[in-house]
This record gives sequence, structure tokens and C-alpha cells, in this order.
Amino acid sequence: MNVRFSAGTLRCRVTPAELEQLLSTNSLRLTVSLPRRHSLQVTVRSVVLNSWQLDSDPTGIWIAIPRAQLELLAQSLPSREGITHSFAVDAAEQLQLIFEVDVRKRQRASTSG
Repeated sequence: MNVRFSAGTLRCRVTPAELEQLLSTNSLRLTVSLPRRHSLQVTVRSVVLNSWQLDSDPTGIWIAIPRAQLELLAQSLPSREGITHSFAVDAAEQLQLIFEVDVRKRQRASTSG
């Protein structure tokens, strides 16, 4: 999973295999090691409820995406379009969460023997 932060946006991009893992195990996690034995985790869960959820603390971010929307996304592949949801950060600010699948063809490194 690749996670990008920018002003007002949090983007999670997964491979098709990671999307399949999310749908089969209901969870996907990225852990980034930080200095002084700290780490930051981003956890994405598939939930039965039809509501997106976002929570955070200094150790991580937890995202819940409705399973039905993830299944629709899987059925639409190889589309580059992801799914999005906006969360209120405070009275005047929104955070847009974008979840997408990387459908670009990867070039294989050639090896010579």
C-alpha cells in the first residue's frame, strides 16, 4: 500500500493483489518505522456497514471503507478511477480520502546471464 499526504487529501493506493487481500481478510496495514523505535501505521478495513470511518492518533490512522464500495471498485478494474469520501476535520475544513488501485503495468527488470 502506498499512502500520500497533501493539503486536505489522504490518498491510499493499493495493488490489485492488496485489494484482493483486503476483501478476503478485511484488513490491510502499512507500517512505517520511525526514529527512536516509533512507528506509524495506516490500517484500512473493509466493513459491512455502509459508512466510511476515519480515526487517528499519534501512532496511526485507521480507515474503514464499506465492503460494498470495495467490491464495486474491484469489479470496475482496470479502471483508474478510485473511490473517495470527505470527512469534516473541523467546522471549516474537509479531508478528502481517496482509495484507488494501481492498474499500471509494471515493467519487469531484465536480467542477463
